[in-house]
Order: sequence, then C-alpha cells, then structure tokens
Amino acid sequence: METSIETRRVSLDDLKQHNTANDCWIAVHSKVWDITHFINEHPGGPEVLLNLAGSDATELYNDVHAPDIIEDLPSDKLIGLLEDSAISRPTPKTTEIDPVPPPTSPTQTNEAPSAPTTKTIPPIDAILSAPDYEKAAKDSLSAKTWAFYSSAATDLVTHGKNKELVRRVMIRPRILRNVSQVNYKTSILGFDSSAPFFISPAAMARLAHPDGELALSRAAANEGIIQCISSNASFSLKSIVKAAPSTQPFFFQLYVNSNHDKTVELLKTVRVLGVKAIFVTVDAPVPGKREADERAAQEQTVKSAISGGESSKDKKGSGFGRLMAQYIDKSLCWDDLAWIREASGGLPIVLKGVQTAEDVIKAAKYGVEGVLLSNHGGRSLDGAQASILVLLELRKNCPEVFDQLEVYIDGGFERGSDILKAIVLGATAVGIGRPFLYSLIHGQDGAEHLCHILKDELDTSMRLCGITSLSEARPSLVNTLDVDNLVVGSAYTRVLSKL
Repeated sequence: METSIETRRVSLDDLKQHNTANDCWIAVHSKVWDITHFINEHPGGPEVLLNLAGSDATELYNDVHAPDIIEDLPSDKLIGLLEDSAISRPTPKTTEIDPVPPPTSPTQTNEAPSAPTTKTIPPIDAILSAPDYEKAAKDSLSAKTWAFYSSAATDLVTHGKNKELVRRVMIRPRILRNVSQVNYKTSILGFDSSAPFFISPAAMARLAHPDGELALSRAAANEGIIQCISSNASFSLKSIVKAAPSTQPFFFQLYVNSNHDKTVELLKTVRVLGVKAIFVTVDAPVPGKREADERAAQEQTVKSAISGGESSKDKKGSGFGRLMAQYIDKSLCWDDLAWIREASGGLPIVLKGVQTAEDVIKAAKYGVEGVLLSNHGGRSLDGAQASILVLLELRKNCPEVFDQLEVYIDGGFERGSDILKAIVLGATAVGIGRPFLYSLIHGQDGAEHLCHILKDELDTSMRLCGITSLSEARPSLVNTLDVDNLVVGSAYTRVLSKL
C-alpha cells in the first residue's frame, strides 16, 4: 500500500541526503519540499538555498518570509512530513534595544542615548488618537521598522506640508441644527463602507506584528471598511483575502513589473480571488531617497510575498523601500492602462499618486474610475505639493471632474476632522496608511481600535459642524483662505504650458 504525502514521514538522515543543486530538499514548518527546480529562480540567489539544502530551514525562513509563501510551490514538490524528532526547535532570542534610533527629521541627530531603555507597548486603553499610536510605535518598534514606516524623502518637506496644510484649512460650523442622529456611511466604487476612509496600501506590515496584513484584513472586515492591499505585502494575496469573510471587498495596489508577463499573471490571481479594483501606482517609477531608512541597519532580510521584492544592502545604504523596488517598470505610460484593464478582466482602475489637475483631467479622458491624490506620504519626490493642495486645485480649476470619476486623497490625514475636510472639498474617501501600520503594535485589536477612534472623531466633528450625513458636506463648510494663495490656478497652468 502506498503512503500518502500527508502521512509519509521523512527522517533527518533522509533529508540530509538531498543537499546538492541537482537534488535539493528543505524542511519548512514540518513539511519537506523538493526545491531543486526553484534554486535558480530564487530572488535572493541560489547560494541562499544551497546553504540550507538537506536541512530544516524553518527558523531562517521565518526571519525572511511570510509563513504561507512556500505553499505556492507545486503540490508534487511536497515530499512529506519531517519526523517530529528531527524538527528544529527555535532557539530563544534576546530582544536587543537599538542603541541609535535613526533620525526622522532634518534636525534630529544620530547621538546614542546615555543608557539603553526597555521598549514597552502601552496598553490599548492608553491610546486616544492616531498621534498616540505614532508615538507608541516609535517607542516600541525596532529602529529599522520605525525608519521604514516613518521615513520620507530627503528633507521631509512634502511629508511635513501634507499634515500642516490640512490643519490650515478651517471649518465653518453651522449651529442650531438637530444632530441627534449622524450617518457617515458611504460607497466607494459601488461598495458599501461604514465610514469615508479606507486602509491605504502600506508595505511589510508583518514587521510590526506577526499577523501583519492578516490582522488588517480581519479588522477591516469587522469594522466594515475596505483594505487596499499593497503589492509589497508580507503575506500572499490569497491569504490576506481569505483571512476575511467572502463578502468583504478588497482593492489591490499594483506596481507594474518591468516584466509585463509577471504583472499579467498577478492580475489573473487578483481577478480569481475576487478583488474589486486595481490601484495602479503612478507616482513612483523609482523610489524616493528616504535617508532614515537607508541609514538604519537591517535587522533581517525581508521579502514581499506578492511582488517578490527583496531587501538587501549596497553602497547607497540599506533602505527597504529602495531595495525592494528594483522590479518596477520605469517606462509605464498612459497607453499601458489598456492592457492592464484587459489583464484584470475589466476591473475598475484607480490611478494612485496623481498630483495635478491636468493629470486628473487626463485620467478622466482615459476612462479610469478614480484617482487617489497622493504623493506617497512624502516618500517619493520631496518638494511635491501637499495632497490637500491638489484637491483644492481640482475644486478651483476643474470641479466637473468630481462628476466624472471618484476622487480619493491621502497624506497627512490622521484625525476625524481631517477626513471631514477632505469630504467637504469633494473627496469620496480618505486613505489612512501609516496610522494603521502603527496600530499593529496591538495587532488586530489595535487596527480596530484606530477605526473606532477615527469614527468617533468624525462623528463628533460632523455634529459640531452641524451636519448629519456626508451628503450635507459642502465646500461652504470650510475656510481655505489661509492656503488659497498656494493653490495653482488655471491661468498659471496655461502660462506654464506655453513655456
């Protein structure tokens, strides 16, 4: 009688016999795989796998990969289960405190603290706002993780202006209105959302918590909001989608691979998994220079389960963002939208990273369903105008586009009142990125807690503003005079177009 793969046991001695480039087995999570065919395809090079050939590679694998990536190997490559007595037990690891946190602003220095301190995570009931989560994350995440999440391009000008200029838009509250009942539910691309914000795509959430994007997926489902999954997520697209009920909608952020065949295959997977829309990233043909991320030493190699992007180190530094982005197509142009739509099976397309009114008008002409006004959280081109200025630019120069496609915005929005300002100015919804990464210090509970905070702040802001539904959120409810002088007008753009 033949033994099934599920019940076949492989001894350590047997595993050790398969340790060459022509016959390579490894064990991961008690399963023994034949990876001979994959050695030369490994993004990290064949040497990494050959060094582990014929051994239990679980501990090293876990340091780099999400648990489920290896399950994507063909089923006929699964040899069997490693005998219990042969399974390597992870050695206890001592958490070391990073002696020199990377600078996060131009004025911060690299001086080491006088004495090491213990990193502790505050209780969840001590977190009252998104800024609280930022501070808690800074104090509790590793130096490299904090640098990757918080860093922005060069002198942090755009990063700072994103938040500053949102705050300089003032609200004009109306009084003596019945605000006993408030409803802030909305629809994004035809899909119900319990609030006018969504989880913006943010890479490598597993650096903050072992459940990473899985925790965000479950939290989004429980809170009735939508998650836009990053191309550089740390878990596979399938596992993130399957972590939530089948009725939960997801969007997917796409970085187009310079090998278009790989993008076509990825979009096929996106379609099969029932993802509802593609957010095509258009503001990062190359990654911005994020110096804090480059300076902070890597504690481990990380690899995206979806894009295959992998971190490393070179003479420019060890920035996760730059080193994981080598696969991105630098030749992407407007005409590519046609084959992207075809490959996705006709899914709605949103352009992520639009930064001028001219390009929003052009996007409408190309028939996309939406635009996300974004400068990558200040992580791409430093000196690019704040996202809120682009929204004001649309309102000033081409308000008709709000009837032609849906407009979303991110960058500097971390309060319920910030979200309300964007909705008042015509945005359909606001993307929230870094705060959700920071909330993962408490895992899924943290992401849900952040949702509660934002919803509560939005509810309070609407009542104090004198409105009870988002349909009442009109431009007359804000005073933009403090920033209007910074908003590009149509006359200015006509002059520039002639130069």
